[in-house]
Amino acid sequence: MVADDRSRRVSDVPTPASAPRADTGEQTACFVVGSLRLELSAAPGAARLVVADDGSRDIYVVEPNALAIWAAATARLMTLMPALQQSDRVEYRTPYLIDREGRASIAFEGLVSEQSVSYRLLVTGAESKVAGLMTTGEIVRQVSEAAVGAVAVARAAVRP
Repeated sequence: MVADDRSRRVSDVPTPASAPRADTGEQTACFVVGSLRLELSAAPGAARLVVADDGSRDIYVVEPNALAIWAAATARLMTLMPALQQSDRVEYRTPYLIDREGRASIAFEGLVSEQSVSYRLLVTGAESKVAGLMTTGEIVRQVSEAAVGAVAVARAAVRP
């Protein structure tokens, strides 16, 4: 877990994923981006994403295969490099992570310019409104890695 330090730019708060808990086989990773808190958790047989802010909390139960595909697409954003010229500017977006009920939850965008690659988290709300929050490549990498870990835990055989 990461402390919520609201006195700093929140997207700069480092948020490493927690290791699986040996006693339960569960894994939880938390990330803070802007005013949002993302919590990705997994136990054998299930994965879950919680997106929360001060006023709402959305819970998405995600199939391990869907999470694996999304994690791979998100990891590919980390291969983006700055553009060589203005005509090479481009935006890439991962697919939205879709839950078991067919609801879109989150996606990432990579915005390529000549100076850098910047990243934005896209979040769908309960009213299907999309919010975009700037974040860092480090957060994108950590969320992708946490998703890969959650897939491994969720795919583990459920013990009786």
